[in-house]
Amino acid sequence: MKKTSILAVAALIVGLCSSSYAASNAQKKIKKNAEKEWTLAVFLNADNNLDRFGVADQEEMSKVGSSDFLNIVSLIDREDGPASINYIEKDKITKLKDMGELDMGDYKEFVKFVKFVKENYPAKHYCISFWNHGSGWKDKNDTASVLKGISYDDSSHNHISTNDLTVALTEANKILGKKIDMLCFDACLMQMVEVAYAAKDHVDFMVGSEETEPGKGAPYDDILKTLKKGMSPKEFAINWVNAYGDSYNGGSQGKAKSTQSALEMSKLPQFIDAINGFAKVGMSKDYSRFFRQMNVYTQKYAYPDNMDLLHFVELMTEPTGLNSLEELKKQNVDEALKTAIKKLQAAGKQLIIANRFTTPEAQESKGIAIFFPTSYYCPWLYQDLAFAKDTLWDDMLEAQGGYAVMNRISDDVKKGDLESLAKLVKDAKKNPKNKVYRKVLVQLNYIADTERAVPAKSKAEFENLRNGLKSAIAK
Repeated sequence: MKKTSILAVAALIVGLCSSSYAASNAQKKIKKNAEKEWTLAVFLNADNNLDRFGVADQEEMSKVGSSDFLNIVSLIDREDGPASINYIEKDKITKLKDMGELDMGDYKEFVKFVKFVKENYPAKHYCISFWNHGSGWKDKNDTASVLKGISYDDSSHNHISTNDLTVALTEANKILGKKIDMLCFDACLMQMVEVAYAAKDHVDFMVGSEETEPGKGAPYDDILKTLKKGMSPKEFAINWVNAYGDSYNGGSQGKAKSTQSALEMSKLPQFIDAINGFAKVGMSKDYSRFFRQMNVYTQKYAYPDNMDLLHFVELMTEPTGLNSLEELKKQNVDEALKTAIKKLQAAGKQLIIANRFTTPEAQESKGIAIFFPTSYYCPWLYQDLAFAKDTLWDDMLEAQGGYAVMNRISDDVKKGDLESLAKLVKDAKKNPKNKVYRKVLVQLNYIADTERAVPAKSKAEFENLRNGLKSAIAK
């Protein structure tokens, strides 16, 4: 969700008035070119309210332009016009091919673009930039909340989901005969563990933002100036992050809230192992109140369910200056959790090779976000992600969610308030297989038979509900 600004509109006016775009807009015969060292291919979906920024970003690319070692190719779909493939040189944007109206929310169009690039502008290294709105992991069919994914097309009302992204990158690898050297998300909220996991087998380096991006997005002229002959993909990924950060820290793009980081994807398996280790410890006992309180103070982004994972675990071991948190840590951070945190932090240092933020509001951004709602509610669409299927993260959320439900009902029962218990019994009759209900029943038995903490005035109703829960889960 790139944001508009007065400066961005000014940049647009300059871009639209530039004679270079109009003068070089004539279509020419495409011929296969000799392999160069680098090709930057920008899948530029501006068929939405970002249209003017797409035009301005192509103008930024033309300030540097293609060279003897670099090709710059874009597929741009305009909001009120057809799509085209362009070759971008110094002060010159040449239309190579009219594409008509495209559904840039269909991953197949991305695959076709990669095929065109490979056939006509082959290179030793490929940097592919997804340019558009971005919103993290959620599937395009999730109607229960804000839709998430990337490449939103306002004409088709379609976009590429996280699962679609894996399919698209798999096909791209087949076409290129190799992994993509750099995958850059010039879009909001895409630097998440869930998205990285979707790209893990297909990309060497991944660059993106944990937070929403400013309207201008990536400063392509600043970034491309850093690319030199002989530069490795790792060096370019680091340069991309630093050029981006500099541009929004009083540089060419002014001063704005932004984040940007680069991941070395060969290190992702160790990071995932460390996440599993943390989740396994997190499932071992009731951390629900502790994790929720830590979550409240963790760096968050436009979607509050997105938190910085490394800041979350850092809060558990580093001094915060907040007495309430320090007391909670003493009660909850045992040796098993400390060990799991250290392993996760060490793996994070290996994975994140560059990280920048530009304002105090984002100063605890460590480079990668993850889904962690304070409610612990894990929607079924999240569970459909490869990350959720293959790891223990969602299992930990479910386990702690169960403890949270159990704690809330226990507190209510002891006060004589049985409304939450009645609702749970009703839900249990509809879905008796949920493991949470058995945990709650064990806790209810302890409250009633061991602690004898059920108030006399609510004992009769309590017994009816307890028996109702027993009957529901016995089925």
